[in-house]
Amino acid sequence: MQKADTLIRTKLRLPFIRPGLVYRPRLQARIAEGLRGPLTLITAPAGFGKTTLVASCVAGGGMPVAWLSLDKNDNQVGRFLNYLVAALQEADNTVGSEAAQLVAGMQQTPTEAVLTSLINDLDSAAGEIALVLDDYQSINSQAVHEGVAFLLAHCPSNFHLLIVTRSDPPLPLARWRARGQMVELRTADLRFTEPEAAHFLNDVMGLHLDAASVSVLEERTEGWIAGLQMAALALQGTLSVRDREDVPGFIEGFSGTNRYILDYLLEEVLASQSPDIQRFLLRTSILERLTAPLCDAVLANGQAAKSRGDDRSTRSESLCVGRSASVLEYLERANLFLVPLDDERIWYRYHHLFADLLRAQLQRALGAQGVAQLHVRAADWHAQHGLMLEAIHHASAASDDERVERFIEQHYMELVSRGEMSGYRFWTGKLSRELVHSRPWLCIYEAYSHSWFGELDEAGRLLEEAEKHIRSGVSAPDARSMQGHLAYVKSRVTAMRGDIHRAIEFCLQAREYVPADNLALQFDTRVTLGYECFLSGDHANASQILNESIQSGITAGAIIYTVAASCFMARLYAVHGLLNKSYDTYQMAAELIPEASGEHLGARALVEVGIADVLCEWNDLDAALAHVKQGLALLPYWGKADDWALAYITLARIHLAQANRSDAIDAVEKAIQLVQTRGVFSEARHAVEIAQVRLWLAQGDTQAATRWAVSQEERLSSGDRFGFEHELTHITQARVAIAQDRPNEGIGLLSHLEGTARLAGRMGRVIEILLLQALALQEIGDSERTILALTECLTLAEPERYVRVFLDEGQPMQMLLAQWLAQASAGSLRDYAIHLLSHFDAEPYVVMAAQEKTSPAGDPSASHVVSPVEPPGQALIEPLSQRELEVLHLIALGRTNKEIAQQLFVAPGTVKAHTSSIYRKLDVANRTEAVARARQIGILP
Repeated sequence: MQKADTLIRTKLRLPFIRPGLVYRPRLQARIAEGLRGPLTLITAPAGFGKTTLVASCVAGGGMPVAWLSLDKNDNQVGRFLNYLVAALQEADNTVGSEAAQLVAGMQQTPTEAVLTSLINDLDSAAGEIALVLDDYQSINSQAVHEGVAFLLAHCPSNFHLLIVTRSDPPLPLARWRARGQMVELRTADLRFTEPEAAHFLNDVMGLHLDAASVSVLEERTEGWIAGLQMAALALQGTLSVRDREDVPGFIEGFSGTNRYILDYLLEEVLASQSPDIQRFLLRTSILERLTAPLCDAVLANGQAAKSRGDDRSTRSESLCVGRSASVLEYLERANLFLVPLDDERIWYRYHHLFADLLRAQLQRALGAQGVAQLHVRAADWHAQHGLMLEAIHHASAASDDERVERFIEQHYMELVSRGEMSGYRFWTGKLSRELVHSRPWLCIYEAYSHSWFGELDEAGRLLEEAEKHIRSGVSAPDARSMQGHLAYVKSRVTAMRGDIHRAIEFCLQAREYVPADNLALQFDTRVTLGYECFLSGDHANASQILNESIQSGITAGAIIYTVAASCFMARLYAVHGLLNKSYDTYQMAAELIPEASGEHLGARALVEVGIADVLCEWNDLDAALAHVKQGLALLPYWGKADDWALAYITLARIHLAQANRSDAIDAVEKAIQLVQTRGVFSEARHAVEIAQVRLWLAQGDTQAATRWAVSQEERLSSGDRFGFEHELTHITQARVAIAQDRPNEGIGLLSHLEGTARLAGRMGRVIEILLLQALALQEIGDSERTILALTECLTLAEPERYVRVFLDEGQPMQMLLAQWLAQASAGSLRDYAIHLLSHFDAEPYVVMAAQEKTSPAGDPSASHVVSPVEPPGQALIEPLSQRELEVLHLIALGRTNKEIAQQLFVAPGTVKAHTSSIYRKLDVANRTEAVARARQIGILP
């Protein structure tokens, strides 16, 4: 069976241009002017002819035109992107092939990756292209606005955007206006002038009114085209039954605001139509878009079938059923506010304001129950044709609990298994609180959605409502399944609230209750349990559960769950110091995701960020940056705050390593904003906390770091305070103590942490602990223990190719490595130390935590920063290079030029040249003076 096209193609068609339009050269010239620049904005209330004007200007103008008629459903970002790409492809089929693959089947937030692909295609297009976004006032999604702003900010010169809207969009209009990059048409521009009104009323509508009557109508309607059109329709009926002498009185009777005029004219227009046409207009007004088969379905008389629960079997009893096509043709010919959406005259829509007024009349005529029945018929028709978004919209408008629940339940696990939680959230967000609270499954599904996005309070309230329903009595099989799903969501919420052990209990309960045939939830529960065991420090169970999930997921083809479990497992490997296995696991997960399908983009985001994390530790910064940016571009398809925060922390580390401090600060601030406003698991919360502290230390703000350390000491319980959950916190407390010239305090804490982490096999943490121990021991002058700690650290780090953990400590670690190298014997560790020192040579200047020493009071005058390039205290004639710092350190150790040359693998003449340069920069004459001067200004300890 051929897969149905989920796009409503009529949204991509230019509206039909009716012959006999009023010619408006002043406005057409303005739009032509706008098409020479990036943006034309047409803003006015409903009924001012915006769409007709733009369509008439761009049609037949020789420039390819992409048209997109927006509606409120396009606030779902993936849906907007899907239509945007399709519209551009309608205009130029060379544009958007790659982007179409990315967004195929998605209903998610747009990404810079997709937009960048579109922009590049537009830049390569053979000629100019215009994009019209009609009815932009329907958009209230900030993510969509940001996407449009990004498109405009980076668009090529051959691209022109026209936005047609009832109100100013929240875009940087002032900036574009100031740059002269925008042409605007507003209400005052679009109003019919008196000559235009006369042409419309007399030549187009055939009323032959005198100048005085035209003037009165133009004044009373204030040039409002829809008002003039409705007045003309009413007058056409008046002229058929009254003498012409009555026309001035009729016109003079107009009074009040446009709202009152419209109410009056609507009654006049409806009253002039036959009962059949009135019924058709009112009943089909519930539809956003009309086509004859859909109208037939809505008009079907279901009274006789209500008791059977099938209102589609008696369509023949309904008036106009089977004649909808001819009625639509009549309405178009009669100019009754029906807008064709395609050239084939298959799809139509009513003028928005006309539809609003028809709906008000319909409510009065049929009441809530009658209107709901029409929505039910529309919902069933859309569901039969695979248009589930529209089906749910009509079912919820009918407050039909059964249909809404059935539609969502049928598609819920499908969305979850594809990782498209943003799409699910969009659907359920359309439901009223009363409706959701009345249905236990809807409560659970909504709670799951809210928990996914970290909205814990709302998730908790919904879970309470679901539990009330369960306690009140549910059929036995359904109750067990419901309890399993409820326990699973409670596990997520409880874990994010910090009680990880209670969360594991809920997850175990869920695993017991979830039915065996609900494979998606079985996988979800198992992966979550594995992750919660990881967070609790129970890594033996975590490893077993996650590996089982990976194997069974591969067998079942459950891509999203397999990838999620693999990413958790890769992070566990990293904690245990197994970077190579971590990287291989990410690569395996990447291979599970089909390249060309355009699906599972959220899962790909997790893999991209994970790979970036490992590459960053290996100091392959350019590749790491590319991967993390790709991950961030795809994360909107995933939407979970935890993964956003972790991605930003990886990005910050990369930026800081590249000496891009402002970008690093920006990334950390974004992560902080996420964890402060959304519920997250402890992994992300602690990662953001640690990144913030290290940034404070890098900036020399030891006061803030100290306040944090004190607050953590007060917060941590006296129980398992040195367990895995608090390990990073304690390591960072030790780091703060060392930065505060309290190395003994740091050494004591680190010694305790080393034993605990080593016993649990967390060698990734042991590497960092030993590294800090070596730096602290160096501070107190314990050379023997310093060398032992660093040797052990290098021994653990060398097989896994750790680099960044050393480089991030800056010049103190560089000097310590050089000192260690001076006494090291030949072997792989010696080669590894030389390899690390070579990375230091290429390191840009950046102040890091271990490079800063601040007085306990935080007095800037009492602090100094040891820089690998330019020492503080007293400016040098010229900063020392990295290699000169190494030579200087070895000179201080008493090495001869020949010994230094052998150790650094350079010629003795090169060492002599470095030495001469050091003397010149330090303004000294010999080795003794050089060492003394270097210690005086803080280069040497």
